[in-house]
Amino acid sequence: LGIQQVMNYYGLTMAEAMAFGDGGNDLPMVRDAAVGVAMGNACDELKAVADYITSSVDEDGVSRALEHFGLI
Repeated sequence: LGIQQVMNYYGLTMAEAMAFGDGGNDLPMVRDAAVGVAMGNACDELKAVADYITSSVDEDGVSRALEHFGLI
């Protein structure tokens, strides 16, 4: 996974990651992150493995999820 390479580079683990996705190709990343977030327009398979489902990217889904988790 690309995210795993980034995490390794920074000396972090997936247990420290929050991942956002909307497509089937995002499934492993969202599933394996400590917090996996599916966008509102995500496919059903991704929503099934996500820890949280936010609104679509066009409806400020990333911002809303970060607010939900108290990060902004």
